[in-house]
Amino acid sequence: MDVKENYLAFLNHEETQWIPSMFEDVYMCGNDHETFENGPAGGGVDGFGVKWIATHSAAGQGVPVAHPIVLEDVTAWEDFVVFPDLDAVNWEEYARTELAGIEKRDRVLEYHSWNSQFLRVTHLMGFENALCAFYEEPEACAALMSAITDYKIRLIERVHDYFRPDSFVHYDDVATERGLFVSPETYRTLIKPQHKRMNEAAAAYGMIPQIHMCGYCQDIIPDLIEEGSAAWQSAQPTNDICAILEQYADRIGVTGGYDTQGRPGAPDATIAEITAEVDRCMEQYGKYGKSYCFLGFLLGQTGDAEIEEKMYALISRASEKRGKHGGM
Repeated sequence: MDVKENYLAFLNHEETQWIPSMFEDVYMCGNDHETFENGPAGGGVDGFGVKWIATHSAAGQGVPVAHPIVLEDVTAWEDFVVFPDLDAVNWEEYARTELAGIEKRDRVLEYHSWNSQFLRVTHLMGFENALCAFYEEPEACAALMSAITDYKIRLIERVHDYFRPDSFVHYDDVATERGLFVSPETYRTLIKPQHKRMNEAAAAYGMIPQIHMCGYCQDIIPDLIEEGSAAWQSAQPTNDICAILEQYADRIGVTGGYDTQGRPGAPDATIAEITAEVDRCMEQYGKYGKSYCFLGFLLGQTGDAEIEEKMYALISRASEKRGKHGGM
C-alpha cells in the first residue's frame, strides 16, 4: 500500500499496513478558512450574522460572543435566521488557494466543515438558551436544524464541484469531557436524522463521511455508525477507546486518542510527557490492526515557537512509532 491506500483502508475498516496519522497521510482544507461559517480571521461576523472573537488558548480559533445573540426565541427562527449566500463565494479562487501545492494522489484530501446542526443552534442562541430550547421546543429546533442541513447540503454540492475531496468531515461537538449536552434520546430524535441526511448527501457525491465530535460520547457511537460516519475524529481518552475499537472496529474508524485535556496537551508539557503519550496511543490503540488513526495536539497559540517545537516532537515521535518504514 502507499500512504493514500493505507488511509483509505482505515476509512473502509480494512486492515492497514501501518498506523495512519492525520499529520502525514491527510491534506485538510476548509476549517477556519470557511469565513462564511466562522467569520474572518481574527474575529468578525459570519454568514449567519453571528459575531466571533479569536481565542489565545485555542490557537486563535474563534468563539461566538455571548452578546448579542441572533436568535432569542427558536419558534421565531424563520424571522431572524439568515443563511450564508454560497453563490457569493468565489469558489474557484477559494479552491485554488486551498489546493495550492497539493498533490491529491499521494494523500487523502479531506474537506472539514465546522459548525454542524447542534453547534450552529448554540451559536445562534447562546449555549444556555439553545439547551433549553432542545427540551422546551423540540419541534422548532428540528425545523431549524433541518433548514441548516439543507444549507449544508448546498455546501456539499459546491465542495464536490470545486474540491473533489476523498472525504467530507463535519463538526458537531455535542459533549463535554463528562457527558453529552443533551440526552441520548434527544440526540437520536433531533440531531441524528440531520447528521444522517448530510452524510448521505456527501456519500452520494463520492465523499466518505466522517464526523468530528469531542468529549465523552461513547454512548452514541452506534448512532454515529447508523448515521453513516465512516470515522469519528478527535476521540479523547475520556472515552474507553479500547472498548470502542474492540466492539466497533469493523464499522467505524477512531481518530485521536492523545490526551489533549491532560498534562500531555498542556502548553508547558515536557518533551518526555509528550513522547510518552504518543507511545501510549500507538501501543494501546494501534494493536487493533485497523480502524485506528493517530491524532494529537497541544493547546496554545499558533506561532508560539515553543509550542511549534513541541508539536514537531509530537509528530516526529508518532512518525517513528506508527510502523511505517522510513517514517516522515
